[in-house]
Amino acid sequence: MQKIIDFIIRKKDFVVYFILLSFSLVLTFNTNFYQKSKFIVFLNSIANDSKETLNKLNGYFVLKKINSDLIQENLFLKNKLEGVSKNANSDSIHNTTFYYQNAKVISNNLSYLKNYLVIDKGIKNGLSKEMGVISSTGIVGIINHSSLNYSSVMSVLNIETKINAKVKRSSYFGTLEWDGSSSEHLLLNDIPETADVKIGDSIITGGMSLIFPEGINIGVVSNLINQNKLTDDAYKTISENQKKKYLDLNFRENYLNIEVKLHTNLGSLNNVYVIESLNKVEFEKIKK
Repeated sequence: MQKIIDFIIRKKDFVVYFILLSFSLVLTFNTNFYQKSKFIVFLNSIANDSKETLNKLNGYFVLKKINSDLIQENLFLKNKLEGVSKNANSDSIHNTTFYYQNAKVISNNLSYLKNYLVIDKGIKNGLSKEMGVISSTGIVGIINHSSLNYSSVMSVLNIETKINAKVKRSSYFGTLEWDGSSSEHLLLNDIPETADVKIGDSIITGGMSLIFPEGINIGVVSNLINQNKLTDDAYKTISENQKKKYLDLNFRENYLNIEVKLHTNLGSLNNVYVIESLNKVEFEKIKK
């Protein structure tokens, strides 16, 4: 009690000022309706602004939780579907069980001929070299190195990346690669000229490896280039890298270069899924 009295004595000027200010405000608002209404409006404005800010913050955390729940549910469904696929294909390589886990992209580039991403999962999460990485819309790349907590992913926009892919409608297989020009397009090579391929056809992973399961979306056919019948006018319209590829491969008669427009916007990646083949070790032993 004595401490309180000592404090009031030390701060007596402030205490007197506060009492007089409070008294004057009470008199003002009780005798002046206009001032009272303005003060009430001011207080309501502060209260509403505070409530709106709190609602936005709450909404942000709620959406973040919903997004996290959706990612986990998507993972559960992907892993569940792998079990269904396994039962439906009991005698093929596509029977291989794949396990999915999510990761976050923390670094990404598109401006080089050899582009890479970095994700926030590594060896401690079970990740290793040659695991496929996809987004919710299609393929992203292949892990080429993992540390304890992070992994480097060789993007599909890397001139050294080669992926087995096929035309979904007709099942013709080829090799998917990037020519270093457009960040929205890849080239599907080694498809015979006689193949039933049309602009607009869907391109998916072929499943001839344990990196990607069969049927992962890649993109759609946006252009067809016949390596053996490229006209002078058409030759002028393709990129320099495509011209070099044309000259290098022109001796191979009756093959197409198929331009594929990617489903995935690789410049706006955030959440991705890493694919692990649970039968990889056994498969590699058999190959030897």
